[in-house]
Amino acid sequence: MSLSNDPSFVASEKIHAVLHYWTARKQGTDWPLRDSIVPWELTRYLPNIVISEINRKTHQVYYRLVGTKVVEMSRFDFTGRWLHEMSPASQEPGVWEQAYALMIETGSPVYGQTGIPIADGSEILVQEEFGMFPLQVPNKEVFQCLALEVYGSVMHFNPDDLRAMRPVKR
Repeated sequence: MSLSNDPSFVASEKIHAVLHYWTARKQGTDWPLRDSIVPWELTRYLPNIVISEINRKTHQVYYRLVGTKVVEMSRFDFTGRWLHEMSPASQEPGVWEQAYALMIETGSPVYGQTGIPIADGSEILVQEEFGMFPLQVPNKEVFQCLALEVYGSVMHFNPDDLRAMRPVKR
């Protein structure tokens, strides 16, 4: 699995900029307060941001906000959905569950790399790097996560050609 707590694991300048922003808001605590994250200070990154809420006991993940670029690349708006109800489009099944589990286990930001396959099953992938940054909220049973997803480029790429994320059929 392509996950780490070491920020040097990813090359994206955008992820490192959000790490710097997150670190500056810690104010002597392990994690910044969710209220210290100011959306207009992150305007450049908003299309690539995901804000989720994680239950400390059950480890269930609820998606509160999904940026427009993430929706485009996922081909599905999963705002207001639970991770366990989704079938992510990434090439590594379970990468998101494992990333959240690593964050819960270590209490630290998580950095990762994965790819999104082309829908027709070809070997062509859009590479993705991500950073996940935990946030404190007043409710001690949950915490939130500010994540940034950054996608590599492919010549003549059309997001409609990517494998789509979708709800799990029960």
